[in-house]
Amino acid sequence: MLSTLDLASYAAVVAVAIVYGYVAFSAFAIGRTLSDRVYRRQAVGMGALTIIIAWLTAIITLGPTNSTNPVIFIGAFLSYYATFVGFYYWIDASIRAARLTDPLVRDTLHWSRLRIVFWAYDIGATVVFLLVGLFYSVKYSTAPSWIVLLILGPLFIMLFSGVVALPIVSHRSKDKVLKKHLDWFGVYTIVVLAFVFIWGGFVGATNLDSALVTAVGGYFLYRSTKSLVPLYAFRDEPAPGG
Repeated sequence: MLSTLDLASYAAVVAVAIVYGYVAFSAFAIGRTLSDRVYRRQAVGMGALTIIIAWLTAIITLGPTNSTNPVIFIGAFLSYYATFVGFYYWIDASIRAARLTDPLVRDTLHWSRLRIVFWAYDIGATVVFLLVGLFYSVKYSTAPSWIVLLILGPLFIMLFSGVVALPIVSHRSKDKVLKKHLDWFGVYTIVVLAFVFIWGGFVGATNLDSALVTAVGGYFLYRSTKSLVPLYAFRDEPAPGG
């Protein structure tokens, strides 16, 4: 029989699935209606990102912990990895899009060079994991800590760099639609990071707490997605000859 905590965890995951499913549906629907390629790409990217976040939330909240099954271990690790890369890809695309709307086209944090290093590392880390990590996982039912640190550690640095650069390029952008879109995503990032480092670091958050915060954060992702629709799209067009 399921405990109260188990039932609450399932309910939280269902809430995340509903909220993020709606955000993803809205993002893809908005993307199909937008004629601007930059806005459309941002909308589709947001839809894909919300699906990845919802999937990872389900794995963290409901998945087995400290499993020695190599299939479960590899699946969980790849889910974490895909989420990091998905976040970084969206941030990278957003920074490049915002830079194009900066009148001075400033290269914040030398991002044009930094992103090449980061993506090269991503590719290299993937190869290392496939060649070494899978071998250890299958043979010893786990992977050595240095493999995990080698792959996931720098991803934190990549994401942190992107989180620092994103509000700067958003502030410099003269595109009000894109600026508002990135600002709402920034609010989502602040909420998540505040929970991870403050609540999780000092109080000791549970997986259920994480799922609940993720569900609430879906509202900010929804506002970020909806902001891609220009305000003039809601204004009534004057009748011919009117």
